[in-house]
Amino acid sequence: MTDDVAPSSLVQQAVDYLIPILPKRPTVGIILGSGLGTFAERPPRLTTVSYEQIPGFPRCSVEGHAGRLVLTERCGPCTAILQGRVHRYEGYSLEEVTRPVRVLAALGVTTLVVTCAAGALDEMEPGTVMLIEDHLNLIGDNPLIGAGYEFTEMAQAYDPMFLALAERVAKEANIPVRRGVLAAVLGPTYETAAEAAMLARLGAQAVSMSTVPEVIVARALGLRVLGLAVITNQSGARLSEPKGHAEVMAVAERRAASIGVLLEGVLPRLAAAKGA
Repeated sequence: MTDDVAPSSLVQQAVDYLIPILPKRPTVGIILGSGLGTFAERPPRLTTVSYEQIPGFPRCSVEGHAGRLVLTERCGPCTAILQGRVHRYEGYSLEEVTRPVRVLAALGVTTLVVTCAAGALDEMEPGTVMLIEDHLNLIGDNPLIGAGYEFTEMAQAYDPMFLALAERVAKEANIPVRRGVLAAVLGPTYETAAEAAMLARLGAQAVSMSTVPEVIVARALGLRVLGLAVITNQSGARLSEPKGHAEVMAVAERRAASIGVLLEGVLPRLAAAKGA
């Protein structure tokens, strides 16, 4: 981000670019995390726009984040899918990390679904889908800091009605899910055994390097939020050989179909929910 351009101006530039090329305004937004981008590939798609084309949009550099905005109506409501995100550890500020959320809200999105890959801090096995019911922001920063800061209530940041709805859809589709608390850390290092134990003692069941800043901004803007985390590894586990991001990607890709089934079942009902 250039120092002499206000963040609000950059958001507006993106909105001004997108409005003429989007055939419809979205009411639902989805952010797809590592390895989960295949949901955006399925037709029909109304529009696909590379982040590189959108003024002010940050560019993805991490494998598994394609960096495209996809507009679709295949699940009912007009939905803007962010196929990939950027992270603080890539060198972006949290304002830049969360700018796409502000753009979505300015386009008309009132409901945001966030997804991510996460490491388990308890007995959850890789491949488990965790419904995020709360979070711990341990990144050491907050995207609302600075000029125009917003005091924001974060109690029930993850909409209780949406959580119950996701559980019903999962049960109907025979997809095992469980609720849990997500801890967000800076990265890019994975947790040591001692760090994982500390996070578990703090009350988290899973840990990620993303998602929480986006949820903070979404709530500041009045968006209702549903969060889904795919457990890809045991955080802090002592491994005979390192697996790292490649293993995270592989597990997330294997579970992408389950996330797709959940989203396809949830999205039409989100649209029917009050305020969605």
